[in-house]
Amino acid sequence: MNTKDALLIAAVVGIWGINFFFMKTALADVPPMILGMLRFLLVIFPAVLFIKPPKVAWHWLALYGLTISFGQFGLMFTALELGMPTGLAALLVQLQVFLTVLVAGVVMGEPVLRHHLLGMFAAAVGLVFIGIGQYQGSMPLAALLAVVGAAASWAAGNIVVKRIGPVNPLSLVVWGS
Repeated sequence: MNTKDALLIAAVVGIWGINFFFMKTALADVPPMILGMLRFLLVIFPAVLFIKPPKVAWHWLALYGLTISFGQFGLMFTALELGMPTGLAALLVQLQVFLTVLVAGVVMGEPVLRHHLLGMFAAAVGLVFIGIGQYQGSMPLAALLAVVGAAASWAAGNIVVKRIGPVNPLSLVVWGS
């Protein structure tokens, strides 16, 4: 990996991490669903005026929007509002990786191979150790269920994207929002 790629990865990780801090800060003044609406309004406007809709059936676009946009972020904002710590939320939402593999196996009949299971096991062990270090005190069960729901919604959205097939990703994000 070259230096440019390493810096890009570090930037993505940094932006992803700081994103949760800003979500939690905004939730002090704005209800979760209003914050979600504002987030997606900022995504679509003015981009929707310049970016053509993706070449995909509207029902798939709506399903993408309901899972990746509304479900994932609505539940994530709700989890943070209910008391989920930001660091733990950022970690637990990564359950979507495991859920995506499992849903792809069940819904799409994709094989879950031994090396997939080994990779998932290694990642799960890492998540558990990081989660133990992040967890500091009590957490409402509703907050935990909401963040797991956000991960499940993201996983469902990943399956929708796979079903949609090759499409302009920027167009999909803008119009799915």
